[in-house]
Amino acid sequence: MDGSAGRRLAAPALVGLLTAAGLALRLAVAHQSLFADELSTYWIVTAHDLGGVLSTVHSNAEITPPLYFVAAWLATQISHAPELLRAPSLIAGTATIPLVYLLGMRTLGRAAALVAMALTAVAPFMVYYSAEARGYGVMMALTVLSTLAMLIAVDSGRARWWVVYALASAGAAYSHYTCFFVLAAQLLWVLWAHPEARRRALLANAGAALLFLPWITGLVKDFTSPTGKILSALSPFNAHSIRIVLEHWTLGYPYSTVAKITELPGKPALVLVALGLIVGVVGVARRVRAPLLSDRRLVLLVALFVATPFAEAAVSLVTTHLFAVRNLAASWPPMALLAGALVAAAGPRLRYAAALLLIAGVGIGGVKMLEDTYERPHYREAASFVDRAARPGDAVIDGTGFLSPGPLTAFDAASGRRRLVFRANAPQERDHPFDIRDPIVTPQQAIGRAVAAAAGGRIFDVELYSKEGAPSPDGTFPAGYRLVDTRTYPGIVNVAVQVYAPSG
Repeated sequence: MDGSAGRRLAAPALVGLLTAAGLALRLAVAHQSLFADELSTYWIVTAHDLGGVLSTVHSNAEITPPLYFVAAWLATQISHAPELLRAPSLIAGTATIPLVYLLGMRTLGRAAALVAMALTAVAPFMVYYSAEARGYGVMMALTVLSTLAMLIAVDSGRARWWVVYALASAGAAYSHYTCFFVLAAQLLWVLWAHPEARRRALLANAGAALLFLPWITGLVKDFTSPTGKILSALSPFNAHSIRIVLEHWTLGYPYSTVAKITELPGKPALVLVALGLIVGVVGVARRVRAPLLSDRRLVLLVALFVATPFAEAAVSLVTTHLFAVRNLAASWPPMALLAGALVAAAGPRLRYAAALLLIAGVGIGGVKMLEDTYERPHYREAASFVDRAARPGDAVIDGTGFLSPGPLTAFDAASGRRRLVFRANAPQERDHPFDIRDPIVTPQQAIGRAVAAAAGGRIFDVELYSKEGAPSPDGTFPAGYRLVDTRTYPGIVNVAVQVYAPSG
């Protein structure tokens, strides 16, 4: 057996190994408590039948299309566990790993495809959104599939692949609107690079648009929703924010407020990534004689990579601020493929060193996602303690609604029992998403209501607190109550349960 045959046989084993490693990372993250916008998904999916899911997503309660919510509703007919709510993302995020490899094989070759696949398997960004109950993971899988199907259709001329291209494009659009820029780049590229395929490409895109047409009223509502203006006001668009967004999109934790890139992936990991890229650039500089962009398929990957950040930056300059870490998701797989292309082009002597350095640096960040410090807040552990320890008549102050879009808080989603619960720092309403007109319950109001309702029983105060400080109530308990127990649960946001009992 010659060397090339051995490499061909080894490639499927590596694909399987990398896919399994990526799945293991994603499963480890998928068990964590529901957090932030996932709570909106939880409420929509668990509080409505399928028709109610579609009508709620079509309203101002959401500004994203419906595919993820429908898939999550189907998955949660078994159970409302977070793992099932995240199942569509988990399946799609795992499938993206071999899909990136197949797209790399179709555009760059085996070496680059394997490097890109490894990066996709372990990158913090991909791990996080493969285990989040929102549409980003599904959208990324479908945009990669759409690109792959388009190239196979061009190469083979078979009509069925144009159908797959159209279906995947429509599915991506039904997952998240930010894929539109990548889908437009795909179409422009095929019209330029393959004149013979223009008619079929236009027909496939017309078919995708026709499939999306039933949701056009939802699109209009979402684009005119005041939520977009509110989000724009909360996150300024300037040079500093652009730098932070790009850092965390490429290498860091997806929530830029959680950890600097010097913490995750960390300084040693950044050094490894920098060395890997430097080795790759040196190798390419020594070997390349013709312009790299003479390869039409490399042009495609560059177009897909720049489409989302450049288009979102342009939109953000004149209207709604779109430029955010998660909104760049559609262009992450092309970025991994371009990194693979750089490494592979370094030549047989340097490519292995560059690949190992780059994958190791990115992989450190992926493994750090499993540390307590970078896990989602441990709401389930806190709620489990309350469910075990609270007796009939005890009351709960729920301070976890501060980071929820409503109407359910993280404690609502995590607790397995119904009891006297009084919210703090959030509206008390549970029948509609939080609105600026809903009155916020102050911590002192929540304490007064809980004490009155408990009538001599204990108070379980579930609070969020900073990593630098110690847990403490935001309000003051009556003189007759004393602190008898404290449980702390560290994560990207720390959670504490403090138990207060009457002094007698």
